[in-house]
Amino acid sequence: MPVDFPACVEREFPRVFATAWAATEAALQPLDGADLSPLARHSPGLLGYDWRGYLRCSVARVARVADELSRVREGGRVLDVGAYFGNFTRAAASMGFRVDALDAFRAYGDALRPWTAGLEAAGAKPIDFADVGLDLHGLADGSYDAVLVMGVLEHVPHSPRQLLRAVHRVLKPGGTIVLDTPNIAYLYNRERLARGESIMPPLTSQFDCDPPFEGHHREYTMDEVRWMLERTAFKHIVVDAFNYSLFALETLQGRDLELYRRMMADPTAREVIFATARTPNA
Repeated sequence: MPVDFPACVEREFPRVFATAWAATEAALQPLDGADLSPLARHSPGLLGYDWRGYLRCSVARVARVADELSRVREGGRVLDVGAYFGNFTRAAASMGFRVDALDAFRAYGDALRPWTAGLEAAGAKPIDFADVGLDLHGLADGSYDAVLVMGVLEHVPHSPRQLLRAVHRVLKPGGTIVLDTPNIAYLYNRERLARGESIMPPLTSQFDCDPPFEGHHREYTMDEVRWMLERTAFKHIVVDAFNYSLFALETLQGRDLELYRRMMADPTAREVIFATARTPNA
């Protein structure tokens, strides 16, 4: 079965695809000649990582975010937690939102400077965890209409409770959280476990890493994500799941095609959990 990427994403999200693809292309542009080795200092698994393939496939994630943001008050404020290359930030900024892109940018030296410069040129404001704190204490209560937490929860050590409470606090009444995180119950993970293999990052990438380790500390199930949002007093919670890494293949055949069909029938077996929720209205 041909994958037909990225046309398959455009068919699913026709209203926002152009925005998502433009944001993706902008994030891809600085990759040529970039030295991203500092990103691997506390996450050795990123050495030699295929960032181009990752960002291209991630247009499926950006499109979902843009689709959710289309329901947020026009011209509102958006916080992108863990903005990294800023593909989600760029999409939000191009939609007319006032966006703060938050990450540990200074900890990576100049590695992400081409991307933060591009975000500034696009009208977004890069801000640093070193200035506002991992608990977001430097950000005012009720200051954002939406907060994006994309591919972040799995990197949080100990517990994501502090972060989710902070997001709840900085959202306005009725504000929206949009998050995604890998699904630990992904069908490919289930098969790896059945073979007696670990489903976490290679132990060698964590064991010899100088603290703090920035890789995946824990991944979650769909029910766990829903439970955490409920526990943090979010309302109107919607939890779904989707696949996107398969877009790196030109065709699905054999075992990949069989697993794809099974995942289409069972959302709990898909690759990435996608959730939205809102804070209570005042």
